[in-house]
Amino acid sequence: MKSCGVSLTAAASAAARSLGVAGNDEEKMASVTATEIEEDFPKLTAQEKESLVGTDRLGNMCVKRLGRFLSAVRCYDAVILKAEGKVDPDIYCQLGHFSLLLEDYPKGKNLYLLLSCLFFFPTNLRINWSIKAFQEVLYIDPSFSRAKEIHLRLGLMFKVNTDYESSLKVNLNDVYLAQKKLVQFHIAHLYEIQKKYRAAKEAYESLLQTENLPAKVKATTLQQLGWMHHTVEQLGDKSTKDSYAIQCLQRSLEADPNSGQSWYFLGRNLGKNGLSTSSILLDKCPPPRPPRPPSPPLPKDKLNPPTPSIYLENKRDAFFPPLHQFCTSPANPVTVIRGLAGALKLDLGLFSTKTLVEANPDHLVEVRTQLAQPADENWDLSGIKKMWRCESSRSHTTIIKYAQYQASSFQESLREENEKKKEMEAEISILPKGPFKHIKFGTNIDLSDEKKWKQQLQELSKLPAFARVVSAGNLLSHVGHTILGMNTVQLYMKVPGSRTPGHQENNNFCSVNINIGPGDCEWFAVPESYWGIINNFCEKNNINFLMGSWWPNLEDLYESNVPIYRFIQRPGDLVWLNTGTIHWVQAIGWCNNIAWNVGPLTALQYKLAVERYEWNKLQSVKSIVPMIHLSWNMARNIKVSDHKLFELIKYCLLRTLKQCQMQRDLLLAAGKELVWHGRSQNEPAHYCSICEVEVFDLLFVTSESNSRKTYVVHCQDCARRGSTNLDNFVVLEQYKIQDLMQVYDQFILSLAGSSIFNCF
Repeated sequence: MKSCGVSLTAAASAAARSLGVAGNDEEKMASVTATEIEEDFPKLTAQEKESLVGTDRLGNMCVKRLGRFLSAVRCYDAVILKAEGKVDPDIYCQLGHFSLLLEDYPKGKNLYLLLSCLFFFPTNLRINWSIKAFQEVLYIDPSFSRAKEIHLRLGLMFKVNTDYESSLKVNLNDVYLAQKKLVQFHIAHLYEIQKKYRAAKEAYESLLQTENLPAKVKATTLQQLGWMHHTVEQLGDKSTKDSYAIQCLQRSLEADPNSGQSWYFLGRNLGKNGLSTSSILLDKCPPPRPPRPPSPPLPKDKLNPPTPSIYLENKRDAFFPPLHQFCTSPANPVTVIRGLAGALKLDLGLFSTKTLVEANPDHLVEVRTQLAQPADENWDLSGIKKMWRCESSRSHTTIIKYAQYQASSFQESLREENEKKKEMEAEISILPKGPFKHIKFGTNIDLSDEKKWKQQLQELSKLPAFARVVSAGNLLSHVGHTILGMNTVQLYMKVPGSRTPGHQENNNFCSVNINIGPGDCEWFAVPESYWGIINNFCEKNNINFLMGSWWPNLEDLYESNVPIYRFIQRPGDLVWLNTGTIHWVQAIGWCNNIAWNVGPLTALQYKLAVERYEWNKLQSVKSIVPMIHLSWNMARNIKVSDHKLFELIKYCLLRTLKQCQMQRDLLLAAGKELVWHGRSQNEPAHYCSICEVEVFDLLFVTSESNSRKTYVVHCQDCARRGSTNLDNFVVLEQYKIQDLMQVYDQFILSLAGSSIFNCF
């Protein structure tokens, strides 16, 4: 094993003090200098080292060899002391082995632990492994006795990993009372790191108002608050904020006079102002894991497969049953249906920018500011380095304002076209990349309002049933309430270079996307079975696979034998993304797109949706599709003839029914009253306001919110973390257990060929 170059000087120094000739010789060894060591301890020859290799017992070892063995131990001790941390890991390994044979077990253990720290793994990977381990503990047993400590450590590790959104999810009820003030400080610091300075200021000042604040926390809070006022212009006029900064830093030093950082900050502040420069769960099942890559790996010549495409000549083709079967076949991760608009005589003009402005000019548009660059590349701002992270900052505007931007972008492009042609010389290929131009992408425009968008939504009813927004065979039509962008239509307004970063659809549902035009879009798609590889790349690049913004490096995927479907979507083309397909898209021209999700009534769709539901829970990410609520609605509304799908749904019903009964029994045994609440028609599914897991049947709401009828819902685990005996909570019952049992009993496998729908 070669030295990995990890700097562990401090650890090695500590080890040197604890790893003397014998366990009780620490002081003696600490006083020995490197020179004395070299003189006192013999060096091992290569022949002597070779003779010790493979020794696994002392047994009847001769005196001469035993002496050589002890001499080797002394030599290795000397090497560790002299090296000051720069030790070949082989030394730790061999010395640990020798200590074990000499029955010096504490020393052997310490050496093996130190060796384990020297393995060559980047810091962020070690943190990611720790995060995974902690998440799996909470997944298996949310009520684990040390869960509060795990929540705190997770928050801190997410912060170190720059995953600030996940870090901020740590709730004060999730940590011990003694740690709450420390967590409050880290929350304020997260706001500061994210440049949300006013929120940070309020959080810091609120923390300083709390009673019995530990001196260390108080000093650090004042230190950060003071330095923030010194460096951030938005926090007031210069004289006021500088005065406040000095006051905070001085108070910080009163709380902790030994804080070198506060002395330094104060010195910087005073020096700048010319004052002084001298001051310085469900059932307990194994946690889900990303899938292993398919085996055997594909040969390199199979990594750019042709995209499955179908050209429609007339309306009859669009309603031909094999089209549905082809699109939903697991063999086709993505399908392009070309000529759809012409075959169905769809009026795409209803979704044009001109029509949108005429219909609802002030409608809200989410805007993503991005860098315009080639579709198959992703560079940093300077254009020097390729990366996975896709820069995409969010803001908001209106349809009419984005339409003006879209039009001006087109006019500007026409003006620049002649200049660009002159620059397209042979040498241009060797010019450095960047700096790249910033562009704006209008995304997630909600078209769910049937009054505002009546014409547009009626036009989409011309589509074949399997691709419609609402249909009896679409699982999302059985949720019973609106999920924006999934069982409703969303619109996207684009200029060239607009990017939809890499992702899988929420809960792995299928997706329909139609290009309105007039420009084209370029698509990249990867089969669902390879998402584990892409998740690993995101982790290596310190990006959250589920919530982060990423644009894959095609070279990385090629080296990892990941197949990529790459194709152009022209105006009128419908792209069908199959269950769980990973994809990313870039506009080539000026165009609009419309999209929504579909859930085919197949075992694969249901299985992958549940798997992602569990993975989301492990990753502390909200599942947009409430799979428990949906499963019970499916049992009420649908007759299933597919045996595999039936078994999957029935098993989910069984698990949740069991959990509901167990919760009731425990609460009633503890003397906790269940208050009947029921459900109103079209009432959305409920999620825990703290951890965002789905809460089914029994809602734990705070007494205060219940009296106000605002109903702030908690899951049982989060409620008990806030109040062990649930003294401050009211438990609302939404279903009678007898009704759930009746639904479970009546959900039976339907005979093949019989009608599968009850309610449509």
